[in-house]
Amino acid sequence: MKILHRHWILVGLAIFLGVAVFASQLPNADWDGTYRPVVESVLQGQNPYTVRTFANPPWTVLLLLPFAFFHPEFARGLFFAASVAVFFWIAWKVKAPPLAAIALFLSPTFIGGLLANNLDIFVLAGVLLPPAWGLFVLFIKPQLGFGAAIYYLVDAWKTDRWRRVFATFAPVTLGLALTFVLFPVLAERLFFMPSVNPWNRSIFPYGVPLGLLFLWLAIRNRNPFLALAVGPLISPYTTLYSYAAVQIALLHEDVEQWIRRDVLQILLTVFLWAVTLIFRL
Repeated sequence: MKILHRHWILVGLAIFLGVAVFASQLPNADWDGTYRPVVESVLQGQNPYTVRTFANPPWTVLLLLPFAFFHPEFARGLFFAASVAVFFWIAWKVKAPPLAAIALFLSPTFIGGLLANNLDIFVLAGVLLPPAWGLFVLFIKPQLGFGAAIYYLVDAWKTDRWRRVFATFAPVTLGLALTFVLFPVLAERLFFMPSVNPWNRSIFPYGVPLGLLFLWLAIRNRNPFLALAVGPLISPYTTLYSYAAVQIALLHEDVEQWIRRDVLQILLTVFLWAVTLIFRL
């Protein structure tokens, strides 16, 4: 049994490295344009916010740092492969039907995020961590994570009032407060991002009712995973591939009480490809 287990580990590692080598040749935006320069500036002892496109809290560098010790092209391939691995880990944790996971994987939103080497999938995985730690990951991209943050606030209040709220939110609140004091430029970038970023595809305010519905469902089912859908729907800044958060939220097994997940994900993928091709998004 142990030999068989090791065999599958080696197979998985070979697939991971193969994907990384293949992906190192693909075009990308965020790794070369933002994340690699950020890590290089930090390793040189500089302020990460000298990179003008960097609009994430400073602990984001901890996530990026392991990739910095490889050749730049292979590093972005590793980043791509790690994103794929995290997605399938999430799908496994929520017991997603294989067809549902494959349909989501082939959607234009998810493919776009992978090709851009975006951080979204890592951020969404934060909901699988204990809340006090997961909030640090979720707030790497507030437009994705604040729905889950609201859920945690409500759940903490119901569980043990101020004591649980303090235990859950004090660490990330302190971290954000220090960030805005030490790096005030981040607050400015977050504030102006909806108006200056050409990749903004927000449907605010039209998505607010649907976002509130997801928040209500998350609270009713005591399921923070469903709250991942809230952010992209009610945020004034959302890229096209960030809507994959809604699809990933709908991978959870709780969705089966309303509709089969494989059917839902296939319908969503067909719809999103139609919208993408018609409007050339």
